[in-house]
Amino acid sequence: MKRLPIASAALCAAAFLLSAGCESAESNDVTITPGHATVSLHGSVALSANGWDNFRWSLSDGSLGVLSATVGRSVVYTAVSGGEAVQHVTATAIGYGGTSSSSSTNATSSVGFQATATISHK
Repeated sequence: MKRLPIASAALCAAAFLLSAGCESAESNDVTITPGHATVSLHGSVALSANGWDNFRWSLSDGSLGVLSATVGRSVVYTAVSGGEAVQHVTATAIGYGGTSSSSSTNATSSVGFQATATISHK
């Protein structure tokens, strides 16, 4: 039986451990569930992002609604303004290390690792 030198075996083990659970820029599109929702004044909707470990959340118009958090996998959006309007809630992966074009079905931005859900106010 052929034996690997101790240094080579340790290097292989370290590479395996470092790659376990790592996120790959090529295979981690971001999606938000639900991709679209409708709310009325003071109505809320829970949103969850997938495809990465952690996200930074943002709104297209802070006067229409608020988020329960700005960082995390899930947030609750609450409408603070009545009337018909459209809000875009965006989840951007934290620590993705670069940009690429996202192929998520509900993504509206060409920035990598980002998806946008549409909230219609009624």
